[in-house]
Amino acid sequence: MPGFHHGLAAIALLALCSLPSSSRAETAPAPDPAGFIAEDPALAQRVGRPAPAMRWQTLDGQTLDMAALTRKGPVYLKLWATYCIPCRAQMPGFEALYQRYKSRMSVVAVDIGFGENREKIAAFVRKTGLTMPVVMDDGKLSDWLQIRATPLHVLIDRNGRLAYLGHQDGPALSAALERVLATPRTTNDLHFADVTQTASLDVGAKLPAMSLTDTQGASASLRPEGSTRAQILLFTAPWCESYLATMDPPTARHCARARELAQKLMPHSGIDWTVIGARLWTEQGDMAGFGTLFGPGFRVLLDSDNLAFTRFGVRQIPAIALITKDGHLAKILDGTRADLAAQIEDFERVTR
Repeated sequence: MPGFHHGLAAIALLALCSLPSSSRAETAPAPDPAGFIAEDPALAQRVGRPAPAMRWQTLDGQTLDMAALTRKGPVYLKLWATYCIPCRAQMPGFEALYQRYKSRMSVVAVDIGFGENREKIAAFVRKTGLTMPVVMDDGKLSDWLQIRATPLHVLIDRNGRLAYLGHQDGPALSAALERVLATPRTTNDLHFADVTQTASLDVGAKLPAMSLTDTQGASASLRPEGSTRAQILLFTAPWCESYLATMDPPTARHCARARELAQKLMPHSGIDWTVIGARLWTEQGDMAGFGTLFGPGFRVLLDSDNLAFTRFGVRQIPAIALITKDGHLAKILDGTRADLAAQIEDFERVTR
C-alpha cells in the first residue's frame, strides 16, 4: 500500500507548492516532501487491461465518453481529492503537463468523489486555476482500479489499454507520457472493460455475506456469526479525525461527533456496534490504533476490498447503517445530521 502523510506535521510540507511547476513535474520527489507518495508495486499488474467504458459529466456540463476519447488517441487520467496533500502539491505540475500535452492527448482530472461534492471540487478548481476538464467519479472507476491512495496517474494508449499507473509526477511519469504518444495504434477493434458496480442494498434487503479484516489482520464477517441482535454499522476512516482536522475540518468534526455518540450509546444499547474503516489511505497497521480510539465493545473492521462501502452506497463519511435483529437493512443515516442521536435511540427502542 502506498505510504501516506498523516496529521498536522504534513501541512508544513505544503510549502513545496511554491516551487515552480516545471521543476516539480520533472524532478523525482524525495521521500519527505508533500508531493511524495510511495509507488505501489501492485499497480503494475493492471497494465495491459482494456480501458474502462465510462461516461462523465464535467463540472461545466460537458459529456466525456471514455470510449470516444480513446478512439481519438491516448488518454491521461489523474485521480485526486481536494483534501489530499500530495494531490495539492502536484496540481501546478499537473496543469503544466496539461498545457504541454493537451494538443496530443486527452487529459482529464478525475476527483475520486469520496467525501466530496461538486461545489467543493469547483471551488478547489477555481482556486488552483486548473483548466483541463474536471469530472467527479461515482466510485465505479475507483473500485475498478482498486484505488488505495491518491494522486494516481493513469495513461491509456491508442489501443485502448492501460499503459501506465503511478502515484508520483516525476521523470517516470514524463517518460511514460512520451512512450504512450510514441506507441502507434495496431488495431481499430478496441474493447473496453465493464465497470458496472454491484447495486447498492435497498432498505429492507437482507445483508449478504461479506468478509472484512479485523484490527489484527484476520478475516471477519460483517455480521457476527449467528447473531440475533440488532446491529449498527458506523462507516468512517482511521484518518478522518486526524488528517482531516486541517484539510477538511467540518468532516473531521462530524467523524469525532459520530464516534463520541457511539461511545456514549453503545454500552447501554443492547446492540452490536461495528466500525468500518475505509480502504482509501488506510494500511492494516493503522487499524490497531483505530480500535484503541473507539475502545472496548466495538468490532472495528477494515473494508480492504471496499465491499461494504460499495454495497451500502456510502460515499460520504461518517455514515450509519441500522440493521434489524434478523439481519435486514432498516435505514442508512447521514452521519452529519443534527438528529443523529435521536434517530439511533428510536431504532434502539423499536428493536428491544
